[in-house]
Amino acid sequence: MNLGTPITSNKRKWLVIAAALVVIALAVIVFESPAIADLSEENRHQVPTLKAQWQKGEVIVLVRHLERCDKEDAPCLVGTEGITARSVDEGQALGNDFYRLGLLNSDVYNSPLDRTAQTESIVFGDRGLDQDWLFKCKKTIFKDAMSKKAPGRNLIMVTHSSCIDSFEESLGYASETPEYGTTLFFSPGPNNKLEVHGFLEMEDWDHTLGF
Repeated sequence: MNLGTPITSNKRKWLVIAAALVVIALAVIVFESPAIADLSEENRHQVPTLKAQWQKGEVIVLVRHLERCDKEDAPCLVGTEGITARSVDEGQALGNDFYRLGLLNSDVYNSPLDRTAQTESIVFGDRGLDQDWLFKCKKTIFKDAMSKKAPGRNLIMVTHSSCIDSFEESLGYASETPEYGTTLFFSPGPNNKLEVHGFLEMEDWDHTLGF
């Protein structure tokens, strides 16, 4: 009776390897870090809590700089490594949104690189302080940010997508690269952890926050 070709040791080895790769792939899918949710959509229920905590000065904010001109086929505002001239109107609109939310109890910091410094000037009226750790951010941005968070004052940081990635990773999140001008909102939660409210792209502020 022919029972078929026997499995050789070499074939058995490759079958084991293939099975192991399947297990690893499934583990990556199961344990993949979650992405931060959109405040204008799935996390809209967080808006009342965010507004209440903002009034108390309990919110931590990351803002990605406006459109950088060395990556786009568009004229620069000033210099060659800053933001595009066409992004100024969007930045001013974002600034109006922040002022309507309220900035009296907020501290603003920015990376000193041209694109972040120009963004801060347009959005926040040049009230921010340059901070090297907002572009030299690998592995330290979370610790540095928390050291700057003063009681009763919101912390606003104008920074880069790579720094936002590092901040998210420290909280166990991994999102896609945020659009230019995107704002991410956090606040202190229980057990010395941060509560994640979500992110807002520039065009979603008015209808999400009720302005």
